[in-house]
Amino acid sequence: MEKLGLTGKSNHSADDTLKGLSALFVDGDKVFVDNGAIHAKSQLERSLTFVKSADELTDPRTVYVFWITLKRRDGQMGFHGAMPFVLLVDETNRLGYKSLAEQVNKMDKAVKGQVDVTGVPEAVVAAARDYLVRVRPDLWEHAAPEFRAAFAGSAE
Repeated sequence: MEKLGLTGKSNHSADDTLKGLSALFVDGDKVFVDNGAIHAKSQLERSLTFVKSADELTDPRTVYVFWITLKRRDGQMGFHGAMPFVLLVDETNRLGYKSLAEQVNKMDKAVKGQVDVTGVPEAVVAAARDYLVRVRPDLWEHAAPEFRAAFAGSAE
């Protein structure tokens, strides 16, 4: 079974609150985890030069990144927090745009167990849910009720 590449290692240099944090990318038909995003160093981010305004991008595509956190409840580890942010990618010009403040605020909210996928297209939410259910059904089964409700659909 494929594991979510969580950062929870005893020798990890990040604050303990980040040890159960993962970054789940939904980029078109591709869904993947890249925890380099925790330090703004995902594979996608490293291939781009970031601009100060989305207006500087010629033909951007929207990539949704979900901060996903885990928490132990009733003796079982499960999904706990989920907050998305948008990354705009102009592949042709190798440029990108994101609101760093939004990214950090959403990370903080996810770590605190907040879940809000408002404004994210249903197809993107469904792709994220299907990935999480497929790769870690054990974490889905023990997910916080708010988490499951936010991602509700065919997986329930």
